[in-house]
Amino acid sequence: MSRLFPLLPFITDETPMSWAARQAAFHTGGRLIPFLNDLKIPVGDLARGQTEAVVQLCDKAGADPAPVLHNTISTLGGRRYKLRHLEFAAEFTTGPATRFCPLCLWADKAMGGDARLTMRHRLNWCLMPVRTCAVHNLELQVYREGKWHDHIRDVHRMSNTLDGSLSSTELALKSRQASPLQAYVEDRLAERTGPAWLDCQDIDQGVRAAEMLGALAVFGAEQSASGMTQDMWDDASRAAWPIVSGGETAIRTFLTDQLRSTSGPANLTGVFGMLYRWLSASRLTKDPGPVRSILRDVIIDTMPVSIGQNVLGVNVANPRHTTLASIAKSSRMHPRTLLNVFQVAGVVSNGVKGNPIIDYRKVDALIETASNATPVTWVLNALTASRPIVAALIELQLLTRIQDHIVLKSKIGKAVDKRSIQALLRRIEAEFPLVGEMPELHVPQSKAAEKTHATLKVILELLFSGHLNSAVRLAGQVGFAAILISPQEVRQVLESPPLGVSDDVLFRM
Repeated sequence: MSRLFPLLPFITDETPMSWAARQAAFHTGGRLIPFLNDLKIPVGDLARGQTEAVVQLCDKAGADPAPVLHNTISTLGGRRYKLRHLEFAAEFTTGPATRFCPLCLWADKAMGGDARLTMRHRLNWCLMPVRTCAVHNLELQVYREGKWHDHIRDVHRMSNTLDGSLSSTELALKSRQASPLQAYVEDRLAERTGPAWLDCQDIDQGVRAAEMLGALAVFGAEQSASGMTQDMWDDASRAAWPIVSGGETAIRTFLTDQLRSTSGPANLTGVFGMLYRWLSASRLTKDPGPVRSILRDVIIDTMPVSIGQNVLGVNVANPRHTTLASIAKSSRMHPRTLLNVFQVAGVVSNGVKGNPIIDYRKVDALIETASNATPVTWVLNALTASRPIVAALIELQLLTRIQDHIVLKSKIGKAVDKRSIQALLRRIEAEFPLVGEMPELHVPQSKAAEKTHATLKVILELLFSGHLNSAVRLAGQVGFAAILISPQEVRQVLESPPLGVSDDVLFRM
C-alpha cells in the first residue's frame, strides 16, 4: 500500500482531525476534505471518531495509530461518546463550535514556515467544561461559521479571524485562571484521581451536577439554564468546587442552607431553581447521577411532602413532614377529626387551626388507629348485633375500643377498632358450622339469655370459649344474627362450670 512521505508527526495534544488537516497542507498544499477524499477516507467517519477511519489514516501516513486513537472522541450511538476510559453525553463536547486560544494559535504560527503546518486544534478544547487556556490563563474564544463543515474544527479557516480577533486590552480583560473543575476534568482525562464523589460517577454527570449547584450558589433560584452564558457557567464551576469536593455531606449542607435562607413560603422551584427543574424534568433522558438522590433526601427531610407525592422519581409513602390536609386526603378522614386526635395526643398544640405541618413519624400510628375507628352505631350493622351484645363483646374484649390502643380523650376514643370487628366476623365463620335450617330447640343469643336467666355477657363468654359445642351458624345470615345456640346446653354448662370461666359465670351457677 502506498504511503504518504515524509511523515508529519502527530502531536500528543491535538485531535486526529487537526493532524489530518496539517497533513493535507503538508502533502498537497490544499484543504482537508479533498485530501481525505483522495485517501478514500469519509470525512464523516473521521469526524465521528470511527476506529477504521483513524487506523486507515495512520496506515496511509505510516504512523503508529495508538497515540492518535488515544486522542479520538468516538461516537457510541444514542448521543454518547467515548474518549480513552471515559464515556459521556454529547453535551459534554462543544458540538460544532470550535473553541480556541488565540495565544496558542499565535504561538503555533510563530514557529515559522507555513502556518497551516503548525497550527493545531487541541483535544481539550473539544470538551465543554474547558473554557480557559491553562497555558496562557486566557478565556477560550469560539469560532463558528454556521456551515455544515463546522464539525471538522479546521483552525486553518480562522487565520483571518485570528489576526484581528483580540486586542491587548481585550486579552487583559479575558485573563483568568482555569477553574478547579476544569483542572479536574483534564486530570481525569489523564487518569488521575480527584474528589471521591466526582470520581464515583461518569465525568459528565459529575460536571453537570457541579455546574448546576454552582449556578444556584452564584445566581440564585431565579436564574434559568437557558439564560446562562459560558462566562456564567465558568463562574458556576468555580463556586461549585468547594461544594462538590466536600462530597455528599457538603452538598447536603449547601442544599439545606439554601432552604433555610429562603424567605417566605418555600416551594421546590423557588428554593432550588434550575437544579430542581433539571432533576424533575419529565423527559430526563440522561441519568443525572447521585445528585438527584441527595436533593430528594434533603427535600423529604426538611420540607412538607404530600403522602404519595412523586419527589424526583420516587413516590413518598412515609414523608418526614407533611400537612394535615395531605394526611386527611390519604386516610380519607375529616381534617377536624385528625386535628382533634393530634391535639389530644400532644402532637399538635391546642388552638392550632388551618393546615399545619405535621411530623409524620409521630402520627403514623395515630393515623392507622384513627382510620380504623368505627362508630358504635356502625358496629351494630356490621355484626348484625344489638347494642347490649356489642356492649358485652366490648366488656369481654372481643371488640376493642380505639381508646384501648392509645390514651385519647376525644370522641373518637369511644369508637370500636374496625380490625377487631373484622377479626370477630372471621372467627364466627371459622368456629361455628353452617346449617341450612334452624335446628330444633336452638334460638338466638338474646332468646337464650331470656330462657336461662343468664346475661348476654355470660352466654357470649361460654360461646367464644368453646363451651357451647352445639352452636351453629344459619345460612343466609351474617354476624350474630346467624348464630343459634341451645338453651338446654347453656343450663348444663352453668350447672357444672368448666375451669377458667369468669366470676360472672360462677355467680350464675
